Amino acid sequence: MIRPLSFFLALLLTLTAVSSVQAQVLIYKLDFRKDKGINYHPFTGGYFVAPLLGGSGTFFLTSTDDERVYVEAAEGGRLFTAISGGGDKKSVISASLGAGTAMGALVAMGDINHTVQVRGPTYTLDARVAKSLTGMSVSADDESEAEGPALNGSIGAAGFSEIKASLDEEETNRANGKGQSLSQASEAIRLLLERQGFHNADGDDDDDDDGGEEDATVTE
Repeated sequence: MIRPLSFFLALLLTLTAVSSVQAQVLIYKLDFRKDKGINYHPFTGGYFVAPLLGGSGTFFLTSTDDERVYVEAAEGGRLFTAISGGGDKKSVISASLGAGTAMGALVAMGDINHTVQVRGPTYTLDARVAKSLTGMSVSADDESEAEGPALNGSIGAAGFSEIKASLDEEETNRANGKGQSLSQASEAIRLLLERQGFHNADGDDDDDDDGGEEDATVTE
């Protein structure tokens, strides 16, 4: 027979653990490789910060073409698990980007083949995640709203890049060890990039959810 008090305490511990897992984050480091394009200037790298159990995450996309800059897209993409009828499971990162006539999309997926530990004062839980994901980033802009061709006569742009997202276990463990929320973990990545010599392409460091997703097309 289960005593009511014992059952209540067990349930409380379980709910606390689940709530703590929901507060944990995953931090992926992004690498882009130019594949093909015209007038195409892709991002070179960056980070994606997302909830451990999936949901909306924040992109930090970097460029080193002319200077070291980054653009931030708060809630600019999603992390989720895709499951086939046969039981195959893939972790997926997806995003759609657009501003004016510029449109783009990013999709990467990988096997759920790695275990991360979620630790707390009274629990240690294991979570299965993807250690790496691969995919493509595509973008196009007919620049029909532009005043005219660039000084060199070029107009319009299109291209695609291969992308790899690798779990940054050091940053993931640091964020979760400190009990950071998604916004706090994102702030830590923002400061990390600035220590590396990157500056915000918008010219400010505040969290502007309205402009982030659109700004993510500025180097496409």
